[in-house]
Amino acid sequence: MSVKIKVMTFNLRVPSDVDGESHFNFRKDKIIETIDAESPDIIGFQEAADVSFDLLKERLTNYYIVGHGRDKRYHGEGIPIAFRKDVFSLCGFRQEWLSIEPHKPASYLKGSDQSKCPRVYSCAELLHRDCDVPFAFYNIHSDHRGETAKVIESAILMRDIAANPYKFVLTGDFNARCPAPSIDVILASAETLGTVDATANIEGSFHGFSKAEPWPGKIDYIFTNLPTNPEESYAVIDDNKDGPFYSDHHALCAFVEL
Repeated sequence: MSVKIKVMTFNLRVPSDVDGESHFNFRKDKIIETIDAESPDIIGFQEAADVSFDLLKERLTNYYIVGHGRDKRYHGEGIPIAFRKDVFSLCGFRQEWLSIEPHKPASYLKGSDQSKCPRVYSCAELLHRDCDVPFAFYNIHSDHRGETAKVIESAILMRDIAANPYKFVLTGDFNARCPAPSIDVILASAETLGTVDATANIEGSFHGFSKAEPWPGKIDYIFTNLPTNPEESYAVIDDNKDGPFYSDHHALCAFVEL
C-alpha cells in the first residue's frame, strides 16, 4: 500500500526594512493563510528569522516545527521543517553547516567564493502513520553569491543523501536557475539514486515582489527518488489582490508516494 503526500517548499523572505509595504510584518497573516489554504503535509522553509519561527510555532498548530537558526547561538535565519502532527512521527533530526566543520555553528566554506553568510541544511527522518519505513526529508538554502560554493554545497548535501539508507525528499532555494552546475550535481544522482526534479514542469518561482511576467526563473526545487509525477506540481501563484505578496518567492508544491 502506498500513500500520497503533499510537499511544499516555501521561502518566507526575512524581515527587511528595504521591502517597505512588503515587509514581513505586513505579510505574516497572508503567509499563514496560504499555508492553511494549501494544507501541505510537509513544508521546507527558507529565510526564517527568529520572528518567523515564532509565527510558525504560534499559528501552525497542526504542525511540529523543527530546526534552529544558523548563527553561533543557534538563532538568526534558519530553514525549519514543518510536518503534520497527526500524520508523522519524528525518528530523527539534525541540522549541519555547509562547511568543512559541519558541527561548528556559523561556519562557512572558507577559501571558496561563498558569501560570509553561513549556510545550513537539515534532515528530518519521518515515519508516516500508515507506513512501516521512514523516509528522509532534507531542506537547504544555498549560497546567493558563490557559484563554486553552490556546487560544493550540493556535493556535501548529496554525499549525505547517498549515505542515508532511506528514500528522500529534498526541498530548497538553490539560488540557481537550471541549467546550473549546482543543480547538475543533484540530478547527476539520477542513475545511482533515481533522483528526479518533481517540479520540472514549473518555470518560475522568484518574482521579487513584482507582478511582471515572465518571472526571473525557478530557483526553488523539490527533488526526490520516491514515486512522483512532475505534471502534478505547481506554483502557488499570488495575485496580490488582497494586500501584499506573501513572499518574494512563489511557494511550490509537489506530490510524492510513500
